[in-house]
Amino acid sequence: MGRDLQQLSDGLNDSLTLSKGHLAPQSLENAQFSKSFRLLSPKQFQFVFEKAQKFSNRHWTFIVRANHQAFPRLGLAIAKKQLAKSVWRNRVKRLARETFRQHKQALSGYDIVVLGRRGMQEVDNETLRKSFEHLIRQLKKREIKVQ
Repeated sequence: MGRDLQQLSDGLNDSLTLSKGHLAPQSLENAQFSKSFRLLSPKQFQFVFEKAQKFSNRHWTFIVRANHQAFPRLGLAIAKKQLAKSVWRNRVKRLARETFRQHKQALSGYDIVVLGRRGMQEVDNETLRKSFEHLIRQLKKREIKVQ
């Protein structure tokens, strides 16, 4: 039992590196959306909002800033004012997290805060996903520099 636990621990340590005091995945290939890929604190959100670029379309708004890390981070700010029911907000957040997770390799080096727009609850998941991916392509075309 103890040996198995040690092997598991060693395997986990091999796949993580220390980045500014935080554990960060070495490989973006894995299919997880761990805490290191999330913007969690108000300070992290404020960092993005200070000198950000904005990308938007009919369904989403991205507030983006280049970070000093080799991996992307996502913050979700889906307001109750935009989507009144929690079921709608949760669906939109799940969809945003999943699409981000699938495209995190292309988003390396960016902190992204995603804002929802009014009326998203009436749009099907496929349309929202394509709209999200369209903004990812726009972001990659612009190549935001680290400030």
